[in-house]
Amino acid sequence: MAKALQSAGEKVTIISTSLGAEGKVATDTWLDTAYGRVIYFSAFFHSLPGAMLAAISRAVPGCDVVHLNSIFYPPSLFSALLAARYQKPIVWSPRGELDEKALVYSTWKKRPVLWFIRRFLIKKIVFHTTSPEESERVRLIFGVNAGVVEIPNYMEIPDLVEVAAPRPYLLSIGRIHPIKALENLIAALPLSNGFMRSGFVLKIAGDNRNTYGDQLKKQVASLGLEQKVTFTGAVVGDEKQRLFAGAGFSILPSHTENFGNVVIESLAQGTPVIASKGTPWSILEKNSAGIWTDNTPDNIARALNWVFELPEQEYMRWRHNALQLARSHYDIQANIGHWVNTYQSVITNTMK
Repeated sequence: MAKALQSAGEKVTIISTSLGAEGKVATDTWLDTAYGRVIYFSAFFHSLPGAMLAAISRAVPGCDVVHLNSIFYPPSLFSALLAARYQKPIVWSPRGELDEKALVYSTWKKRPVLWFIRRFLIKKIVFHTTSPEESERVRLIFGVNAGVVEIPNYMEIPDLVEVAAPRPYLLSIGRIHPIKALENLIAALPLSNGFMRSGFVLKIAGDNRNTYGDQLKKQVASLGLEQKVTFTGAVVGDEKQRLFAGAGFSILPSHTENFGNVVIESLAQGTPVIASKGTPWSILEKNSAGIWTDNTPDNIARALNWVFELPEQEYMRWRHNALQLARSHYDIQANIGHWVNTYQSVITNTMK
């Protein structure tokens, strides 16, 4: 998004920490990049990085719009307060943090933040949501008059990876966390005759070195699925694109998602998707690019059985539809005008 904004003639400044990117980026120094002027701060306490807060204090007075990601990250709240002080419009992307199932975690910390935003900042903010469901959540929490702009996530569509013969495996990729409902997907596998009788395996990609990952591995063992389920660990870059391209279907069984970027990544390689109704992906069925189903094991198993009965010619049509859906609806270069117009609108409204 930042890269596309720069290409559209906008000036972008990004202030972040190096969390998750240690050793991959230069830290504590301003960099001129294709996606704007950016600095990654190294910090022992990533939740309260002093140097980063100082940089935000210097940057906010000179900007036209402050765009924040994450409701509950302390520097985001600090940035919002600073923007309000300098009468700068605030666009805030909750990124799924306001979902009911997400708010059950660390409730004692989140409730005061929500109260503070409602009490002191709500009139200064336009919330960016990615689906009607997320828009509804914002208005439920902050009131029916809360400012909302609904724009799906866009991405730079990667080059298509050529694979000799797609369909050798099913793929689930992303963060290994209870909200992803991977236990339901694993429980569905023995219920699907189509899957169990096939030579297919399920590949689960993501960093599984946590308690939930251990639980999933025990579940696989208890169901006798060691030969049918593999854990690949985290994958990035070209390896991830090859993994998407070679899969028969990607599966997103999450209890809830405000969007689900992995769906676009899969579609962009022509791979159809099975997504749960906890995700805003009804468009998959409307475009014959995937299946939208409840994420109970029985329903997932039914979807899998249907997939394995799909004739080859029809399946290849689905792959074509998947690629076209990604390119027509989610290409950032083709859609960056939505963001430019949004920023111009909030600037104009703030100046009134």
